[in-house]
Amino acid sequence: MKLKKVSIQNYRRFIETSLSLADDVTLLAGANNSGKTSLIELLENILNSSKTEFCVSDIPVTLSKEWVDQAYSIFINHFEKNDDREKTIQAIVNDLFCLDGAPGKEKLLILPTVVRLRVDYETNEEMGDFADYIMDLDLNHCSIYFEYSFEVTSTTFSQSLDKDFEKLKSRYEKLSGEKDQNTKMGFFKEKILGTYVSSIIEKCYFADRQFQNKNEMELSHFRKLFNLYNIYAGRPLEDQNVGHSKSISKNVLDLAHHDDAWKAFLGALPDKILQPIEELGITDIVRKVSVDGLTETISSIAQANGGNTGSIMLDLEISEETISSLISQITHAKYDLQGHYLNETSQGLGYSNMIFILLQLERYKRNIDPLLVNIFIIEEPESHMHPQMQNVFGKFLKKYYQEKKIQGLITTHSSEMVRVTEMKNLRVARPTTPFISNIFDFSSFKESVSKDPVLDNFYDWFYEIGFSDIVFADRVIIYEGDTERMLIRKLFSLDDFAVLNQLYIAFVQVGGAYAHNYRTLIEFMGIKTLILTDLDYNKASKTESHIRASGTTNATINNFYEITHPETKPTVADLYEWKKNEGNILFKGCAYLNYQGEKDSFARTLEEAMLAKHYKLTAVEEKSREDWINLRNVDKLKFTIPQEEGQYTIRDIVEHTSKGKTDFMYSVILNNLTKNMLPDYIEEGLAWLKK
Repeated sequence: MKLKKVSIQNYRRFIETSLSLADDVTLLAGANNSGKTSLIELLENILNSSKTEFCVSDIPVTLSKEWVDQAYSIFINHFEKNDDREKTIQAIVNDLFCLDGAPGKEKLLILPTVVRLRVDYETNEEMGDFADYIMDLDLNHCSIYFEYSFEVTSTTFSQSLDKDFEKLKSRYEKLSGEKDQNTKMGFFKEKILGTYVSSIIEKCYFADRQFQNKNEMELSHFRKLFNLYNIYAGRPLEDQNVGHSKSISKNVLDLAHHDDAWKAFLGALPDKILQPIEELGITDIVRKVSVDGLTETISSIAQANGGNTGSIMLDLEISEETISSLISQITHAKYDLQGHYLNETSQGLGYSNMIFILLQLERYKRNIDPLLVNIFIIEEPESHMHPQMQNVFGKFLKKYYQEKKIQGLITTHSSEMVRVTEMKNLRVARPTTPFISNIFDFSSFKESVSKDPVLDNFYDWFYEIGFSDIVFADRVIIYEGDTERMLIRKLFSLDDFAVLNQLYIAFVQVGGAYAHNYRTLIEFMGIKTLILTDLDYNKASKTESHIRASGTTNATINNFYEITHPETKPTVADLYEWKKNEGNILFKGCAYLNYQGEKDSFARTLEEAMLAKHYKLTAVEEKSREDWINLRNVDKLKFTIPQEEGQYTIRDIVEHTSKGKTDFMYSVILNNLTKNMLPDYIEEGLAWLKK
C-alpha cells in the first residue's frame, strides 16, 4: 500500500491544496514560512497522535477573522437582551446553526478543516484491515479513500458556550466602558473564537472516490492503518563533549537490539555474570554489610509498626534488563580513522546529523509492516551540512529510498537537495498571498512539458543548472548578459531599491532567443518575474523613421507579442505602443517583459541606453572622435573609440566596445555613475518588481 495523495482544505496557510506522493521519495521544497512544517504536523497529528490538539492558529486567519467579525454582532445582540444563561446560549446556538429552519437563513460556521487521503494498492497485495474500507471495486482504480475532518456541531458548541459563559459575559460587560474600546472588543472576539475552537471534534470516514458516500469509522482504527515515522527538524545532535545524551551511540545500540545474535547474547549474559560473582562470595558480602549497617536503625524504627518490619539488606538481581541498561551506559560510538578511534562528537554536527538519519532509516526499515501504509519523513536533512555534503547526501537518500523500497517524504530549503531530485519527484510549497500558500506539483508540470520535445529538453537541461534558485525565490529576474546582473546587483545597494535587496531574487541568465521558454514555468508557479531583454532592431537603421519601421530579431519579444497579436511581426513603433499600453505585462500580471523604449533614445541594447542617458544623446547622434575622447577622460569610463578620425554615434562606440562590456560596467560602478546612467526601461522594470 502507498499513500498517493493528500488533499487539504482550510488548515493554516492552506485553503485548498494537495500533495501527491511518489512511490519512492517525494521532496517538498520551500522557503521558511511556506507551510512545509504545517503539512508535516498535520500528517503527524492525524496519523500518529492519540489526540489532536486543534488550535485557533490552525484555522486560516482570513476565515477566522471573517467569521468572528460576523458572529460578534450575534453575541452582542443576545447578551444585550440580558436573558438568563440557558436562554442566551440557546439563542446564540440557534442563530449560528439555523436550528429553527427559517427560510433564507444559512449557518454561520467556519469552513471545517478537511484532509482527504488516497491510498493505492496492487491487485495481488494482501489487504489486511484495508479490505474493510474498499468502496470502489474497480480493477482500473485500485484506491481506498479516507476523509479526516475537524468539525463543530450544535451540541459541542452549546457545551463549550456553557463552559465559557461567565468569561464571555464578563468580557461583554467590560465593553460598556469608555476607554480602550478596540482593545476590549478584541478581547471579546478572541474569547468567542476560542469558545468555537474548543467545540471542534475530530471525525474520520472511509468513502468512495468522489467522497460522496461516506461512512464514519473509529479514529483509532484509522490510525492503525499507518506506520508513519518523522525525524523532526529540531533533532538532538552533539558536537561538544558536554552532557550525556550520546544520541548516535544510543541509536547504534538500539539498532543492535534487533539482531538475533545480540538478543541471544543478552539472554545468556546475566547467568555468565552471576557465576563469578557467586564464586567470589560477593553476594554474601553485600548482604552482610547491608545488615550490619542498617539492622540497629531499622529495629528502632520498627517499633512504630509493632516490631513486624523485619531486617533490611541489599541483594543482587541481575537480569537482561539491568544488563541492557548497563551496556547502554558504557557503550559509545567511535569512528575508526586510520587506526585512531574518535568519539561521536569529533566529526561535527553535519556528519552527526547524517549518521543519525541513517540509523533512524535502518531501524525503521526493520519495522516496516507490509499490511500498513509505511512512510518515513525527514525534515530538513541538510541541517548543519555544507553545500557539497548536502548534494552527496541528497543523492544517497534518493538511492536508499529506491533500493530499500521505502516511501518517503523529505522537506527542504536547500538548493542542493532540489538539484539532485528528479523534477517528477519535486513538490514546492510557496506563499501565493501573505496568508495563503499552495503546493505546486512538478510531476504534473513535467508531464505537461513532455508533450513538447523542445521544451522537455530545455527543462531537463535548465533543471540541473538554475532551476533550484527559482524554487525558493520571492521574485525572478531573467536577463541576457553579465553586465545586466552587475548593474542590478549594484542598484540593490541603493536606497531606492532597498526593498528588493530584502527579498530572495533569483537571477536567471538567458539569451533573447530562449527567454520565452520560461513562460510555462512562470504561469505554472505564478511567480513575479521581470524579463529584461534588448530591443535588437536592425542596427543599420540610423534615422527615427527607419528605426520605427524596423522589426526586431529578438525571439522572446516576438513570441510574447504574438500572444495578443497572433500572426503579426511587430515593428519598433508597435513595440513602443505595446509598452505604452502595458501590453508587455503578461500572464495575469505575473511577468513584465521590458526592453528599450522611446525614453531610452532609440537605444537597442543596454550599453547604448546607458550612454544615451548619461550624455543626453540619441543612440544615432554623432560626435567627433576628439569629443568622445574628452568625454571618456572626464568620466573615466572604459569604452573603445575607433582609431580613425571621424564622426561616431553611441552605437559605433558600443560596437567597438563589444569585447569590453564587463570593463565598461565596472567603470560605471566604480565611478559611482550607476544611478545617473540607469536606463529607463530597467528602472521601470525594477519599480514594477517592487510592488
